[in-house]
Amino acid sequence: MNGVRDRIIRADATVAVVGLGYVGLPLACHFSEAGFDVVGFDIDLDRVEQLRDGTSYVEDIDDETVQQAIDQGFEPTTYANALEESDAFLVAVPTGVEQSEPDMSAVRKATKSVAENAPDREVLFVGCSTVYPGATEEIIRPTLRENGRRPGEDTLVAFAPERINPGGSYDFEEIPIVVGGDSDEERDAATTLLEAVVEETVPVESTGAAELTKVVENTYRMVNIALVNEVAKHAEEIGIDARGAIEAAGTKPFGFQAFSPGPGVGGHCIPVDPQFLTWQGRQDGRKLDLVEQAHAINESMPNHVVDSVETALAARGQSLDGSSLLVLGVSYKPNVGDVRNSPALDITNSLSSRGATTKLVDPQVDRVTIDGATIEPDNQIDPETVQEVDTVLLLVDHDTFEYETISGAELVVDTQAVIPDEFGGAVVRLGDGRTTEWRSEQVSTAPQTSSK
Repeated sequence: MNGVRDRIIRADATVAVVGLGYVGLPLACHFSEAGFDVVGFDIDLDRVEQLRDGTSYVEDIDDETVQQAIDQGFEPTTYANALEESDAFLVAVPTGVEQSEPDMSAVRKATKSVAENAPDREVLFVGCSTVYPGATEEIIRPTLRENGRRPGEDTLVAFAPERINPGGSYDFEEIPIVVGGDSDEERDAATTLLEAVVEETVPVESTGAAELTKVVENTYRMVNIALVNEVAKHAEEIGIDARGAIEAAGTKPFGFQAFSPGPGVGGHCIPVDPQFLTWQGRQDGRKLDLVEQAHAINESMPNHVVDSVETALAARGQSLDGSSLLVLGVSYKPNVGDVRNSPALDITNSLSSRGATTKLVDPQVDRVTIDGATIEPDNQIDPETVQEVDTVLLLVDHDTFEYETISGAELVVDTQAVIPDEFGGAVVRLGDGRTTEWRSEQVSTAPQTSSK
C-alpha cells in the first residue's frame, strides 16, 4: 500500500506548511526536525527571504532553529507550484473578524492553492487556522471540490486547531493537539502525522468538534477575564481589593480557576475567536448573550483605564488634558512583541484624543502605529523622563522592566498590580479598592493646579 498515511509512517512524505506565521513556522521547523522534507509556502516575500537567510521573525523560534531547518532541506517559497510534490498540507493562515463577520478569505485562497497544486495521488489536508464551527464542511471541502479534488477520496481532510502560546511556559511538543476528522481514515491519517511532532493527540469525532473545541477554549478565557474585570471595577467602588479576593478564592482546590483583571484583552485569539460563536448564533437566531456581554466588558476596559488616569490626576488637582504620561508596555501580553488587538493601542489613542501626550516604552516592540503615526518605543525606562511626566501608566509587565527606575514618579497607574506597597509615590491599582480612600484623601489635600 502507498496511501498518504503509509508514507507518513515511513517518514517518506513531504509536508507542506501553508502560511509561515506564528503558527506555521513552528510547525515547519518541528516537522523538519522530525525528519520530513518540508516546503513552506507564504505570499509574504519579506518573510520568505528572512527564512532563507536563517532569520526568524517569530519570538518562540530562534535563528538557530530556522537555520537548522534550512540545512535539513526546509524550503520556504512564495511559489505555489512548489507544493506539487507534497503529501500532507497543513494550512495555518490568518483568520479574523471584519464588520462582525468571520473573515475566511485567506483560508479559501490557501485551500484553492493546495487544490490547484496538489499531486495526482492521495494527499492529506489539515486545517490549523482558527475558524468558526462548520467551516471545514462549508468552506474547505467545497473549495477543494470546485478546484478538481475529491474530498474524502484523493484528499483526506482533517482539522487540528493550533494551540500556540507565544511566550508561554510549555514547549511545542508538550501541548496536546486536538484532531478532528469526518471519517476514521481522515482522522487517523492526521493523527499519525501530528504524532510525529507532539507527545499527545486528542482525536475527536468530527472536524466540527475540533473547530468548536478551539473556539470554546478561547471563549472560556474571554468570559472569565470579563468576570474578573467587572469584579475589579465593582471592587474599586466598594473599597475592596479584587485581586486579594481572587487570590484567596484560588486557594480552593476545586471548582475555581483564578484569572487576573487587566486593561483589556489582545492578541489574535481571545478578542476574535468568541466572535465566531456570536456571529454564528445570530445567523441561526440564537443569540449568545453571555459571550456578547463578556466581549463588551473586555472592550470597555481601555476606557476604564483612561478614566482611572483622569480620576487620579483630578484627585491631585490636575487635568488629563495637557498632562504627560510615560506608558510602559505596548504589546498585548508580557514578554512578546505582538501588538495585534493590544488594548495599549486603544488606551494610548484615547489618551491622545483627550489631550494627553504619551511617551512609550516597550523593549519587545520595534515600532507601532498610534493615532496614525508610526512610533518607535524606547527600549528601557529613563529615570529622568519618569520625573518629568505627570503619570507613569503600567500596561504590560515585561520581565525586563526594572521598576525601581520609576521610584521618582509622583503618580503611577498600575493595571497589573506589580508595583509594591513600599513604592514612594502614589499608586492607583486596577481593582484595588484602597484607591477609593486614597483618592478622597488626595482631593482633600491636593492643590488645584494644572499639569506640569
